[in-house]
Amino acid sequence: MTWKNISTLTDLQARTETGTWLGTSRHTDADSIRRHFSVPAYDESVFDYPRVVPGCLKHARDNSAHSAAGGTDFMAIGPPGAGKSTHALEWSTRLLEVNNRPGMSEAVVWRGSTSRSEWVPLAPWATVCLPASCDVEARLESTDSAGSRSVALEDVVREVRYYEDPRDLFENHVQPGKFHVVYPDPQMTGCQEVYEDCPYEYELEFSDGDPVQHWWTAAVLARVHSGPYHFFVSFIIDEIGDVIPQEASKDAYSSYEKILLFRDTYADARKFGVSVFGYGHSDVDFHEKVKRKVRWRITMNGTANPTRASQVVGVGNVPMNTDLTSHLKTGKCVMWTEQRFCYPLAWGDIPKPTDEELRIRLVPRVPKDPADADAASREDDRDARSSSDDSGAGDGPAQASLDDVEAATDGGVGGR
Repeated sequence: MTWKNISTLTDLQARTETGTWLGTSRHTDADSIRRHFSVPAYDESVFDYPRVVPGCLKHARDNSAHSAAGGTDFMAIGPPGAGKSTHALEWSTRLLEVNNRPGMSEAVVWRGSTSRSEWVPLAPWATVCLPASCDVEARLESTDSAGSRSVALEDVVREVRYYEDPRDLFENHVQPGKFHVVYPDPQMTGCQEVYEDCPYEYELEFSDGDPVQHWWTAAVLARVHSGPYHFFVSFIIDEIGDVIPQEASKDAYSSYEKILLFRDTYADARKFGVSVFGYGHSDVDFHEKVKRKVRWRITMNGTANPTRASQVVGVGNVPMNTDLTSHLKTGKCVMWTEQRFCYPLAWGDIPKPTDEELRIRLVPRVPKDPADADAASREDDRDARSSSDDSGAGDGPAQASLDDVEAATDGGVGGR
């Protein structure tokens, strides 16, 4: 499928006529996405070893013929250009297609990054969730003469929502049957409270000085131990080495301890209906403390699959005894467990609408440096006095400012 009549991302039309599970599959977001990109319906009968692909993809509340109840996971490894992002887009679509059915519902959460936007092919169906603690700047960057320009994010995606903290994100903004792109809060709002209420004890702290990727540890922790639990959640984490890097150390930010916290949360995720699907360039990008907990693996085209257990951390057996993947073309891979493998597993193309990159910049409203906060406060005081002198008494600028705060509290997004 090719995009028609789209010269820039603001030409995209939000798919508001579709929704989540409404009793018939033809009305779901997943089927709308499939029809747009000419992706055939999922057919589990084509797999020789159901515990590999259906077992990882099809989630259930009770033990099924394919896998144990609850969430699943995988680690997908491949070089640049192997099609990891496209695979992640189709996998997201399949998760929504297969796991939203009578008696079962699931949401997809894509890890948003200010440095890239591979999720843009699904922008017309995307709910973008942003931290309420930040001002948001969105720009379109192009390699042609158009250059770079500011845009309203609402003109590119279906819906924009603002969350207060990780718990608020899952309680009030993430919805079953939908594709969400979530951007982490650089100020770590509410993350320490999430950690202090969990059963793990590592004597660590989340603060606005933390590397922003630590937020994802708190986010997964919030969903696993605070719910809500009436629907499943799948996390799609591209470049997972940024979130749980092998080189994490016992630094001032407790980076190593937060890897251990992620590991413990990862181990408990399945029984709480949480799945984590990670993508990386190399096996060494993924911290070994977490790798030991992964049950499904994917080796992409362009790199050799392992043939001995000694080559892979966390497995006791590798079912392949020869190189199957290094010669494969883009769009194919092998998916495997310790018992079986699916080869070759293929996925279709989900192209970008344009060559533009969507860049989102988050600017914290509260400066980290107290001196900056004091200076801003003094400037606000001067502005307030000046406005008061200009407008006189009554419900002038001061009242208007209060109305703005109340509007933002009620969910207004116009000023963001």
